[in-house]
Amino acid sequence: MVYDMSKAQVNVRLRKELVVEIDNLIRSGHFSSKTEAFSEAIKLLIKTYKGEMLAKKIDSIREETESYLSPSEAVVSFHEEEDEHLG
Repeated sequence: MVYDMSKAQVNVRLRKELVVEIDNLIRSGHFSSKTEAFSEAIKLLIKTYKGEMLAKKIDSIREETESYLSPSEAVVSFHEEEDEHLG
């Protein structure tokens, strides 16, 4: 997958307390700039939501297939049917 690496400027209004916390993280060396801090925060947000969506999809699939035999149960059932036919 190829991404366009061009950048777009986005203006946001944040509570001052959030900006102060970001500035503290920059001063302590966690980030080199507000851009880096906000980019990492947005990536984390996106990853979190995508993870939640994936988990919901997996749960949905699991619910749809709960009535299926497990692979082990299917093998045992197949062998039992085979034994019945062979006598």
